[in-house]
Amino acid sequence: MKLLSLQEAEKSRDIDIKLVSVRASKYKVFGSSERIQGSELAVVDLRDGVTPADFDTSFVVLERHPMVAVMLVKKIGS
Repeated sequence: MKLLSLQEAEKSRDIDIKLVSVRASKYKVFGSSERIQGSELAVVDLRDGVTPADFDTSFVVLERHPMVAVMLVKKIGS
């Protein structure tokens, strides 16, 4: 698993990661009921096939790439 901050994902050269990071704008709109702080958002790359056992307790999946295992997530807890 590769975990990228939203800023790292936006600067990435990987088109799949960039595609998912762009979807974060939906959650950063001021005054929106879905607003999430930028520090709570991240991009997870699971293309290596390894999903941690605690994934579901650490992250909430907000958006998924339509073809590969790359997701926009909200961090839960620390």
